[in-house]
Amino acid sequence: MEFEEINENIFLFTDKSFYDVVVGALELPNKLVMIDSGINLVKIKEFRKWVENKTGKKFEILIPTHFHGDHTYGNQIFSDCKIYSVEIHQEYMKKVQEWLTDDNIEREKSRLEDPKALDGLKITLPNEIFEKEIVLMDDDVELVIKNTGGHTIDSTYIYCPNYKVLFTGDNLFVNSYPYGGHSSCNPDVWIDVYKEFLSLDVGKIIPGHGPVTDKEYVKKSLETFEEIKKAMKNMSSQGKKKDQIVDYCYKKYFPPEENDKPGDEDLSIDTMKRWYDFWIEGKK
Repeated sequence: MEFEEINENIFLFTDKSFYDVVVGALELPNKLVMIDSGINLVKIKEFRKWVENKTGKKFEILIPTHFHGDHTYGNQIFSDCKIYSVEIHQEYMKKVQEWLTDDNIEREKSRLEDPKALDGLKITLPNEIFEKEIVLMDDDVELVIKNTGGHTIDSTYIYCPNYKVLFTGDNLFVNSYPYGGHSSCNPDVWIDVYKEFLSLDVGKIIPGHGPVTDKEYVKKSLETFEEIKKAMKNMSSQGKKKDQIVDYCYKKYFPPEENDKPGDEDLSIDTMKRWYDFWIEGKK
């Protein structure tokens, strides 16, 4: 099912046509909050209508977890809302806005099963800038929005302690490799973010991609990151070259699978290259 009512306060749309990217909605006592806006303009519009009809409320807030298009292209569907982000997120969104020429829009459409999903795409920027962390209150319900970095420098999580729910963005991928090839990816911060997730009082964890999970999956992800870091450092100390280390870690930790899409292997290898550059060559 594309649209799911997880409980009386949490609603999700999982886009099966694009890497199981997840967007969500929280019903607070007096308003609706959207977390990420996805890549399919048609479906996001339908999801907004579906949630608003179910709750009898209107969306007032959108919170993007990071700037990647599969989490932000649908922003325009929420242009009437307050859109919260840190300043660096807004800066990256302006770069995306400049990059989206007609040719690049067609390139983006080619990645989708339904190219019409991006018809009329217009980048919509945040309009509420905060520094590092902000807490929103609706009656006695608390919503924590915190920029941590990790997957990207603007990566941000959304945590509601009252509902014991955490939206991680792409700092957590479930049942797929965690893409970390962006130049601002910081795998050490990512490790610290996992530890922070584990410190929170949560029952449901909503990843950027994949099904709802719990702390056990976060623990496994943390262990994998630490194992990769250790493997890279050990191999480097033994005189192994970059290509050998990247190839070994890619095949051991994120091997190709039957359902991989064209380009997945390259993205996974790019992740290992970025982490090698960070951990071994010190390229921050």
